[in-house]
Amino acid sequence: MVSFFNRKHELTILGDIYHSKTSSLVMLYGRRRIGKTELTKEFIKNKKSIYLFVEIKSEKLLLKDIEESFEKIMDFKPRIDSWDDFFNLIFNIREKTIIVFDEFQNFKKIDPHFFSKFQKYWDAHHRESQHMFIVIGSYVGMMKRIFQGDKEPLFGRATLLLNLKPFSFSDSYQFLSGFLKLDIIEAMKFYFILGGVPKYLLLAAEFGKPDAIETFKRLFIDTRILMEEGTNILRLEFGTDHKNYFSIIEAISVGKATPKDISDYIGIPSTTVSKYLHELLYNYEVIVKQEPIIKIRARSARYFIYDNFFNFWFRFIYKNYGTFEIDPEMGLELVKKDINTYFGMEFEKVAKEFLITMSLRNQLPLRFSNIGRWWDKDIEIDLIGFNKTTKDILYCEVKWKHLSRNEAEHILAKLKEKTTKIKGRWNEHYCLIAKKIDDKQDIDHLTFDNEDIQEQMVFL
Repeated sequence: MVSFFNRKHELTILGDIYHSKTSSLVMLYGRRRIGKTELTKEFIKNKKSIYLFVEIKSEKLLLKDIEESFEKIMDFKPRIDSWDDFFNLIFNIREKTIIVFDEFQNFKKIDPHFFSKFQKYWDAHHRESQHMFIVIGSYVGMMKRIFQGDKEPLFGRATLLLNLKPFSFSDSYQFLSGFLKLDIIEAMKFYFILGGVPKYLLLAAEFGKPDAIETFKRLFIDTRILMEEGTNILRLEFGTDHKNYFSIIEAISVGKATPKDISDYIGIPSTTVSKYLHELLYNYEVIVKQEPIIKIRARSARYFIYDNFFNFWFRFIYKNYGTFEIDPEMGLELVKKDINTYFGMEFEKVAKEFLITMSLRNQLPLRFSNIGRWWDKDIEIDLIGFNKTTKDILYCEVKWKHLSRNEAEHILAKLKEKTTKIKGRWNEHYCLIAKKIDDKQDIDHLTFDNEDIQEQMVFL
C-alpha cells in the first residue's frame, strides 16, 4: 500500500483555513493525475466531513448517492429530493463540517442551475456557518470560468483558489526512491519524461525499472498505459477546438517559442496563434510566458510548456504517433535519437531548482531576488540570478554533458563574453553546472555537477 507523500505546504494552508471561525469555500484545481483527491482525503482524515464524487449521472441518482454520504455522519439517512433539500440540510448542521465536491465542474452537465443554487444558499447562510467547502476540479479552464468569470454565479465567492502543482525534482526523486534504486542522473531522466505528476511516478515505480528509457518503453509502448494520456487529458480540456491547441503545443515542444515562429511552423495566422496562446496561458495554464530576466527590449517574450510530461509527450509521442502505431521499434529509435537534446533543455529546470536551494541556504556569493533565463537575438544565457539590493549577479551556463577541465574553462570564458551584453553595473559571479566536471575544484569560478545536486537537493 502506498502512503500519502508530501504536500505539507498545501496541508498547512488548508489547515489554517479550516481552523478559522468563519465558513470557507476552497476551489482546488489542477491537471488530472496531480493528486487533488488524495490531498483532500488526507486533509479530511479525523474531521467531520462529507465526500461527494460528482459523477455524470441523473440528478435523482446523484442525490441518492448524497443521501448515503450524509448517513455516514448522521444517525439516520435523510431524504434529499432536490438541491434545496441538500443545502438546507448542510446549513442546519451546527458542528463544523467539511463538504467536498470532487469533479465539481460535472454539475455543468448534470444541472447547470446548480451553481446559482449554490450561490443563493452560500450568500444567505455562510456568515452564520463555520463549514468548509472544498470543490475539486480537473478541467482547469472550466473551473477557472466557474469561479473567475465575472458573469458566473460563484464569481468572487471562493476564499482560496488553490492550484495544485507537480512535485519538484527533489520531491519526485524522494518519491521514486521509495520504490526504485536510482542514481541522481537516472532520477533526472525519469523527471524529464514524467514530470512531477504523482500518478505517473507511481506507475513508473510499479511497472518500471531503474532505467528511464526502459521504463518509457514499458509505460508507452509495451503496455500503452501512457501512450494516449496527453490526448485523453487535453482533448477533454480543449473540446472541439483541440486540434489547433495541440498544433501550437507541439510547435512549442520542438522549440518554436515566439508567435511568429509558431505561426510559420503550423501555418496558422499569427493573430490567431496569439489568441490561442493567451488561452493556453491564462485559461488552461498549460504554457508559461517568459521575458528575459533582465529585459532588453519590448516584445521579447517566449513561450514554454509548463508541464514536463506534456512537453515530452508532444515532442516525442504526438509528433510521431503514426510511427508508434505501425512500427513501435522505429518510434523508440526516434525517441533515443533526440532524447539527449531534450534532456539538456530540461536540465535547466533542475539547475534552477538547485541554485535556488543553494541561495536559500546562503551557500552562494549572493541571495537571489530573482532568477531566470536571458536572451537577446541569437545570444542566450541559461540562467541569471541577481540581488537588486546588493547589485550582485550570478551568470550560469548549464550543460547536460561530462566535461573535462579544459572544456569547462572554455565554456566559462564564452559565458564571460556573452555577459558584456548585460546592462548595468553589477558585482559579477560566474557559474557552470554540468552532469560531471573533471577537476572542478581547480577551476576559478563556481562549478557544480551531479554530486553537488545529490548532496544539496535530495531528501531536503
